[in-house]
Amino acid sequence: MYPTLFSIGSFRIDTYSVIWFIALSMAIIWSIKRLELYGLDEYESRKIMAVSFFFMLLGARSFEYINNWKIYLDNPSFLLDLNRGGLHEFGAISGAFLSAMAMCLFTRKVSFLKLCDVSAPPAILAIAVGRWGCFMNGCCVGIHSKSIFAVHFPFDRANVFRHPVQIYYSVIASVILLILIYTEKKIMPLQKKSKNYYSVIAPMSIISYSLMRLAVMPFRNWQSFSWMINNSWTYRGITFILPLSCLWLVYSLRRLKSVKLY
Repeated sequence: MYPTLFSIGSFRIDTYSVIWFIALSMAIIWSIKRLELYGLDEYESRKIMAVSFFFMLLGARSFEYINNWKIYLDNPSFLLDLNRGGLHEFGAISGAFLSAMAMCLFTRKVSFLKLCDVSAPPAILAIAVGRWGCFMNGCCVGIHSKSIFAVHFPFDRANVFRHPVQIYYSVIASVILLILIYTEKKIMPLQKKSKNYYSVIAPMSIISYSLMRLAVMPFRNWQSFSWMINNSWTYRGITFILPLSCLWLVYSLRRLKSVKLY
């Protein structure tokens, strides 16, 4: 693991921040390039994306405080210390999603459903790339394991190996991304023929992301799986959003099924 990329005196640049910065930058640039594909106004869409990016960071940090509120309650000085704690992935997605929805409804100049479909694959890309930052940092580690995929982290004893759940996330997210791109190419002709727009890529992304989190969670280094269920805001959010996203996807696919290609 290489938590520190380089340091000059007391000034330190950590690998985690650099990789996540690269991942988010890639996601933003790709999202902007995808606006034309969905026929969205670039100027208005960029404004919404800029605000959503701010709330994404706010949500990511806020959920970190919520999940570890006892630590921050005992040590209030940690609240402003960004070197302590990390960014919560589910909080980031929630912050960006809700802020974009509010702005689209308020301005009525950009289709929220189209903007969701524009941003969904880049968001999955950010997870696929950014999780390597978690791996390099040695955070979000897995439980002890003797499997062939297990790796040794420097902070553990020499004979202790763990599931590299960060890499699991990255690999699964990469597969999801390929499926989304393939699906998008298949349904785009249907969307262009339809009088109304029905979002497919966004609910597929949410469902895939939720299933990915549920599949990998048992391998995370929680105190126990039951503890995670009772205390994790991610788990609560997923169990609430997953069925709604499934209904959203079924509704969109049923509507698109009736569209003729000739």
